[in-house]
Amino acid sequence: MRTCYTVAAAVLLSCSAHAETAGVPPNQAASQITQSGFSPLYVGVDYETATVPSNPATTDGAPTTSRAYIARVDLRAPGVALQTTSHSGPLNTVSETISQFATRTRVRLAINANFFAPCCNAFSEPKTIIGLLVSNGRVVSPATKDPTQSEAVLAIMRGNAAVIEHGSNIKVSQIVTAVAGSAIVVQNGKDISASSPNEGDPTNPNPRTLVGLSNHGRYLYLVVIDGRVKGYSTGTTNAQSAALMLALGCDSALNLDGGGSTEMVRADKLGEPYILNTPSGGAERFDAAALGVYAQELPRLPFE
Repeated sequence: MRTCYTVAAAVLLSCSAHAETAGVPPNQAASQITQSGFSPLYVGVDYETATVPSNPATTDGAPTTSRAYIARVDLRAPGVALQTTSHSGPLNTVSETISQFATRTRVRLAINANFFAPCCNAFSEPKTIIGLLVSNGRVVSPATKDPTQSEAVLAIMRGNAAVIEHGSNIKVSQIVTAVAGSAIVVQNGKDISASSPNEGDPTNPNPRTLVGLSNHGRYLYLVVIDGRVKGYSTGTTNAQSAALMLALGCDSALNLDGGGSTEMVRADKLGEPYILNTPSGGAERFDAAALGVYAQELPRLPFE
């Protein structure tokens, strides 16, 4: 009975998660974003979509928008855990699609993570990871020392304590899971995308993958934004991505690899994921790193 009560409590907390972040004031761009509203997906995991205004208009005067797919993960919920790609092959990892990663690890949700090289052959091959990647406490790739690239990191410590920080500010020995991206676009509840490095083409609309954290790091947001699909979704700049993350209630947010890598998959039946968004290349890319979420099924009501 205690397990049932614990799971039920987690569902209620997940449904009311906005209480923690409701005090974050949206900026003008964020106020123009349309959200479908979160619905419970798994224990501690809620899901919604959003429409993001990308540019004022196209050349023919038609408005342009972007489609976003969003999962909100309660890192304190029972059964919630994170998984990243582990070391393999002669370099850092061997590439696979996000669906293959989710099938292999049997996670409920997965998104692409770090930038990598070489890009972007449509088959599995050894890859070099750019930036910090930690899987189950083991460093797969160290923080980059290239001054032209960011050391922006999402790091999860024991007990699922989470931070988004620059790699130099985090003790790697304390990290259980970590992925790295090109830029922190939101920090302390403010848009800091103007300081983004050039990596990831920050000022032009592109498909984007982002992660964000609520104040105090309880809620992790996984976000993919489709782009480069005419008549459907344009993509966002880092500033437009920051506006979305602020609208969601993020206190901090990090831009990961995007473009043709941008993808989110979901597995209601473990080992059988399906793609939620529309990859811009028309098919899944073979990526070098992924971030996945383990979670329990929602409890069934007696009359179901």
